[in-house]
Amino acid sequence: MYEPRGSFNDSRLEFEQKLNMLAEKIFTRSISFSQQTRKTMNSLTKVRKLPNGRIDLNTVDEMVRVTANSISHFASNLKDFKNEEE
Repeated sequence: MYEPRGSFNDSRLEFEQKLNMLAEKIFTRSISFSQQTRKTMNSLTKVRKLPNGRIDLNTVDEMVRVTANSISHFASNLKDFKNEEE
């Protein structure tokens, strides 16, 4: 049975984890973008890190936030789906 989960980030740490997971999937090429998503790609290239290695949240816009939340939500649902099959 589907149990709705909140789509809001509970903390900065949780949001940064989602952004790092998105970056990892991009670097490992386990996710790709079509030509029609130029705006998303432009937004992703504008994200910067702070000197301490954390993500500068001022450089994260709506497109990046939605993409990171979607990838995280998809990954968690995929784990649940695999557990239900077993």
